[in-house]
Amino acid sequence: MFLIAGVQPKTRRLDENPKRCPACGLAQAYTTRVDQYLSLFFIPLIRVKQGTPFLLCEGCQRPVDDFQAPVQETSTSRSLAVCVACKRTFDGSFKYCPHCGQRA
Repeated sequence: MFLIAGVQPKTRRLDENPKRCPACGLAQAYTTRVDQYLSLFFIPLIRVKQGTPFLLCEGCQRPVDDFQAPVQETSTSRSLAVCVACKRTFDGSFKYCPHCGQRA
């Protein structure tokens, strides 16, 4: 008789309110937590350890906490860009349109 058991991570999204990712510019950073579960035959059964919440961008798959805070611009006027797909304006420092996701 064999028994396959172990501890495995399980990622959970904690909220449905996305925030803007400073790396890719998409509003796809969600509060996420990685919990450790005791598993039996690769089925998670009991939570052993609760992880700490952090922001994870689903667009570029990077944790937002790894990035440094964005540098504040000294001028009050920001350059605006117009999306080629949806024709809406957005901050020119974004790499992707926050409305439709098209690359700027």
